[in-house]
Amino acid sequence: MFLSPVQIIENLDLKIGDTVADFGCGAGAYVFAASKKVGDKGKVYAVDLDENILDKINRETEKANIINIDTILSNVEEKVQIKDTSCDLIILSNVLSEVDNLDRVLEETERVLKPDGKILVADWKKTEHSLSLLRPNLLDEEKIVAVLAKHNFSVKKHLPAGEYHYAFLAER
Repeated sequence: MFLSPVQIIENLDLKIGDTVADFGCGAGAYVFAASKKVGDKGKVYAVDLDENILDKINRETEKANIINIDTILSNVEEKVQIKDTSCDLIILSNVLSEVDNLDRVLEETERVLKPDGKILVADWKKTEHSLSLLRPNLLDEEKIVAVLAKHNFSVKKHLPAGEYHYAFLAER
């Protein structure tokens, strides 16, 4: 079984009115699931480097009359245009193995996260699965946990993520 962003979001304690940012949102699976969970009083930021992906998300939100999703064209290793301490949850799914400066991404995560906010980390396990093998820079869960600890975050809850991924919530 593969990772289910909808199932993961359903297992989180998100509330109506919460603010979520998906760093490296890709096609938006987490974005749309979080949008439903936080409702129209909440906000979801879809952050990605790929303008075409963000345009697709914008078209989907317009077509479905979704008003709580904002797209942001940005490199998550640089300053993202989100206010300091404004997010209840930052999603880092299949992104940490793709960046050059993991510490810089976590510094930016710290900046936009509320003091009691959480980070959702989901990524590929190193396995012999062909999709895993296409990602040569995969980071072991232990490596990510160690880097999070340098930034004063610790794992609070592991989440079901299927056979090929790991997922957990971290907080300060």
